[in-house]
Amino acid sequence: MKVIKLNQLEQFNCIPRQYPNSMDELSVKLKNELTNTMIDLVFTFSVSASYLNIVITDVPADFESGNRYEITVSNITNNNSLVYLGKLLVVDENTDVQNYEYKQQSSSRYEY
Repeated sequence: MKVIKLNQLEQFNCIPRQYPNSMDELSVKLKNELTNTMIDLVFTFSVSASYLNIVITDVPADFESGNRYEITVSNITNNNSLVYLGKLLVVDENTDVQNYEYKQQSSSRYEY
């Protein structure tokens, strides 16, 4: 699941199923899971270090804190082949989002 904070640089990284070329034309569609509204994003993309970086250049009016979306990234140049399928959550800019990785956690979850 990808998380975007409002009023900050709206971008997300993903590991695609198929890596696009820099000259390919991509399509990013969002489906609001609460209202079933479909959104075609205006964005730029780049590929670096095995990640597809998508930067949203025109933030949709539908982006409100708490909205959840289904992300579909397609490669239009390559017969609309599926590049990425995932989920997106929009949160308020002051939301404390913590992603713990097991190796970086300083306190043990269980006491022995």
